[in-house]
Amino acid sequence: MSEITNVTPTYIFALGGVEEIGKNMYVIEHDDEIFIIDCGIKFADENVLFGVNAIICPFDYLLANKNKVKGLIITHAHEDHIGGIPYLLKTIPISKVYGAKLTNGIISRKLKEHKDLLPHSFEAIDDNTKIQSKHFRIEFFRVCHSIPDAFGIYFETPNGKIVSTGDFRFDFCTQGDESDILKMGEIGRRGIDVLLCESTNANTPGFSLSEKYIIDELRRIITRARGRVLLSTFASNLGRIEEIIEIAVKAGKKIILCGRSMETNVETSINVGFLNVDQSCFVEQRDISKYKDEEIIILSTGSQGEELAALNQMANGKHNWIVLKPSDTLIFSSNPIPGNYLNVENLVNKLYKTGMNIILNQPERRIHASGHATETEQQLMFKLINPQYIVPIHGEYKMLKKLKINAMVTGINKENVIQIVNGQKIQLLNRVLTATQDFIENGEVYVDGNKINSDSTGLLKYRRILSQDGVFNVTLLIDREKKKIIDLPIISTRGSFFAKSSTPLIAKIAYSIRDNVESAMNKLHHNINNSEIRKIAENTTEFFIWKNKRKRPLVRTTVFDV
Repeated sequence: MSEITNVTPTYIFALGGVEEIGKNMYVIEHDDEIFIIDCGIKFADENVLFGVNAIICPFDYLLANKNKVKGLIITHAHEDHIGGIPYLLKTIPISKVYGAKLTNGIISRKLKEHKDLLPHSFEAIDDNTKIQSKHFRIEFFRVCHSIPDAFGIYFETPNGKIVSTGDFRFDFCTQGDESDILKMGEIGRRGIDVLLCESTNANTPGFSLSEKYIIDELRRIITRARGRVLLSTFASNLGRIEEIIEIAVKAGKKIILCGRSMETNVETSINVGFLNVDQSCFVEQRDISKYKDEEIIILSTGSQGEELAALNQMANGKHNWIVLKPSDTLIFSSNPIPGNYLNVENLVNKLYKTGMNIILNQPERRIHASGHATETEQQLMFKLINPQYIVPIHGEYKMLKKLKINAMVTGINKENVIQIVNGQKIQLLNRVLTATQDFIENGEVYVDGNKINSDSTGLLKYRRILSQDGVFNVTLLIDREKKKIIDLPIISTRGSFFAKSSTPLIAKIAYSIRDNVESAMNKLHHNINNSEIRKIAENTTEFFIWKNKRKRPLVRTTVFDV
């Protein structure tokens, strides 16, 4: 290889996905070109982030450099890699969104739920796709993961060669979705300078159990169950879901899909040709009573204890069509992801109260295997790609740190494993990688419904007040000619304190508001506006409630001119 003598560096940085699980988003930039890798979400803790649906990366840097953005490359269709795409496409136009067939199908369905998207187009990739831009040459290699059509990416830049693994594992018993070890080895022989490697399972020793053995165990449970079978797993684990559907069809069972994401993903998988199954095998939830229990298998979302997911609705007895009973067998084909342990425990305890047979993933009965590379699988990737430098990504700090140790065991120099934080630029110049002190302003953006809330701090403050101290509403009818309030202010409260047991306090607040507002109306030389009236009413209310109840509710005042 000829010697590189550049003066313009190639920059690599993470907008999300480092020191956290979720919102994966990585950027490779050279001069006037930017390629983005993934744009995911992180699920919000509903006990801390009141009513927030999800968290995404800030797009300020990309917006400021939107003319440089040449494409968004998606490694696979999990939410922590694609969930932020609708919000990115509301912020900047993307000329090309590159993804595999299934990936593009799932993203396209997701985008139908959103409006105001800026111009964009999809381009399908496969094992043989090559992308050539002004500064980059890009190729792809297939990796095994818990969803079909997952890929790693090879970048050839003016300053060296970069590989991003995406999410991966090595499973030598899969058929049709294997990691392309031959191509990885061939890419490794090109002289790779930087490997961006996912870290999620860095602390797990050895190799993961093959998905084949998980499916074999699930087949035994499903075929031996006497009543209805309910199976809950990640709706995005389409490889496993497809296998389960095949087992159900061969066993003569009718399949009921519960949960919007489960229904959507299966439908998309059928539409793009990954799942070949007769539609007559599926029945509607409302028709469950038309079949014998042993004829039914239910595939449901909710394995992470999500409050509004189908399984939680069943556990609470609130599902419209499905009532759980002791003869049911429930299979949890998943493990709790970090942050969800308490929610899952609460759900499992509620489910046990129904008397049903519950099967959890345990060492003696493995019904779930992770889609992420373990310690030994990461080391195999290091050997295949043979990079000069490694940058751990996609993981909490302890995972990033352990990946560094895993790399050092294989002979990688300690100084050549560079840990970064979100927003920190690292530069590749003439095949030498160094961490810079150049940081892009970074943080978290909250998704509220289908909208991005720019004032994330204000939103949480508002909702925290509502949850702790409630809301206090004051309505005033003003006669401006007489400079009086008609009758007393109308006061109502929600979540603050019980108004009926505090009638004297409510009366005192009402009279004080009336007196203070009328006094201001008569003293001021100008006509008092509604904003000034609201301020007086709210200050008066807050004073009396704090003095008597030691609470600071959200006070809202409405003024009507009569």
